[in-house]
Amino acid sequence: MKPVYFPFTYVSDPVAKAVSACFGQFVVYCPARETLPEQMQSWINREIMDVRTPGPENDGTLKTAVKNYLAWADLHRQDSIEKNAYLKTRLNSVPSLSEFSSSEIVADIKRKIHDRPLAKIPDPLLTARIYLYFAQEFDRQNQELTDGLNHCDQQEADLMRRLKMEVDPIAEQLYNTPSRPPDPLPDDMISDRLEAWGRIFCQEPEESGLFVTHSPAVKEYLLDQTATAAPVVHLESIPLSFAQGMEKEAWQEKLAANLTRLCGPQPTETIDDWAEQFEVTASDKTASLSIYRVPNQSPPEFFVRYTAMNRLPANRTPPKSKYEHTLIALVKV
Repeated sequence: MKPVYFPFTYVSDPVAKAVSACFGQFVVYCPARETLPEQMQSWINREIMDVRTPGPENDGTLKTAVKNYLAWADLHRQDSIEKNAYLKTRLNSVPSLSEFSSSEIVADIKRKIHDRPLAKIPDPLLTARIYLYFAQEFDRQNQELTDGLNHCDQQEADLMRRLKMEVDPIAEQLYNTPSRPPDPLPDDMISDRLEAWGRIFCQEPEESGLFVTHSPAVKEYLLDQTATAAPVVHLESIPLSFAQGMEKEAWQEKLAANLTRLCGPQPTETIDDWAEQFEVTASDKTASLSIYRVPNQSPPEFFVRYTAMNRLPANRTPPKSKYEHTLIALVKV
């Protein structure tokens, strides 16, 4: 059973390392394979990340929509610059009535509208893929900015060390400060992401009962919406440097087998029955794993609730999942 990473389509290196340390291979849904960041491609080449891209027949429409939106954004960005420059020239003058009359405003709006019919509203799957494309770009740029800030922090600490020519407590504190994480997501982005991600997942559900996120906010949002969810697993200090080999693979296979039973038809075991099997040697860099079980809801039944759909996509019968319960995992680095 491969875990499915959600509701994000961009996976940073630290997150990929933590998820792979816990489970080995994992699945990621993406809006389009051609838009994958190069950094993610390395994990695919190593056969750690497996990508799903539902609706590839709409790739051309997706690229056109993204291109048109970027052109629209550039146009309005230029308009904003011109408006600011115009307003600065009018700061010390009294505007004439004709400049701000209703007819003049309407004429200005009409000049900015292209003389062509409105496009048809795209299908929900395409809309979800477009949203996830821009969310993916937002996550990628946010991670790059965070990495740059962390690098600057380390450079500043190194510079202070060299200038002091001695061990300085302030410099040591700065040097040992944990790397700052990317900015947390606002609540509205969580619900929007879940809706968009849920649509592409329900289009082609992966046969898995385990879904993994790195975001505590996503986990809290889902638990708030699901009164029946209950914690079943918590493992601390899973080493990120756990070398790939027979020992690691055996540990991951044993964990996967127990989790599979927890989301199967009759999960009789609990963490108390097998937690001691997963004790590992202490390490400097570790991840923690918390898993919650949503009983009596298969993954398609669970995630369709967040897609504003009362049923699965048209022309499709609800897929029969062999997993009767859904597991939600939080991996923290």
